[in-house]
Amino acid sequence: MARTPRVGLIGGMSWEATACYYRYFNQFFEGPSPWSQPPVIIDSVDMAEIVALQQGDAWHVTGEILSDAARRLVAGGASVLGIGANTMHRNFDQVRAAVTCPVIDVRACVADEVASFGGGRVGLLGTKYVIERDFYSAGVEAHGVGVLVPDAAATAELQRIIYDELTQGVVRDESRTTLIEIGATLMARGADAVGLCCTEFGLLVGEDDAPFAVVDSTKAHVRALLRVQGEQSE
Repeated sequence: MARTPRVGLIGGMSWEATACYYRYFNQFFEGPSPWSQPPVIIDSVDMAEIVALQQGDAWHVTGEILSDAARRLVAGGASVLGIGANTMHRNFDQVRAAVTCPVIDVRACVADEVASFGGGRVGLLGTKYVIERDFYSAGVEAHGVGVLVPDAAATAELQRIIYDELTQGVVRDESRTTLIEIGATLMARGADAVGLCCTEFGLLVGEDDAPFAVVDSTKAHVRALLRVQGEQSE
């Protein structure tokens, strides 16, 4: 009997982020029954280990950890993979080289959704690694969408909100206000939409309740992963 194509998710970065992914997989999945659920496998890595390596700039080592997770997922039956964290797309090429199945790039998903409504530039909100390093912006720009980033003070505040609050399950109204203010500044500078390019940002503001156009990277990523899984099932 042929295996059912399954989405494999490298999770655990953070558990809140992985919970968001799993929720959206189930919300967006269209099955034949009201009780249908998507075929998903999750390999959850240790966020504490990842954070320590990030702080030590040991990105090749984080790539080895994610690549091992990718291989375990494929061995378990995954036919398409996603890295469940924007920041860890720093290791996208390393993970993609470790497996033979498709690995869906969240940066391409963000660019495609911005372009789908005619946008040409996205304001990038995420960790300091996403904002200050060029791997993320370059990945978006490679798909024809320009990128605007916050200033250093705003970036530092976003980093604090992510690591001190959201990844710990803490959701504060003050941080929601801050996120909206930073996004509004990017819109005023010429962005056509604000990219929530940190999975946990969806805990603060959504695509439907922001005062400006928003692309939620997690939702875009999930939609793309399910689309590929569906195509593989045909």
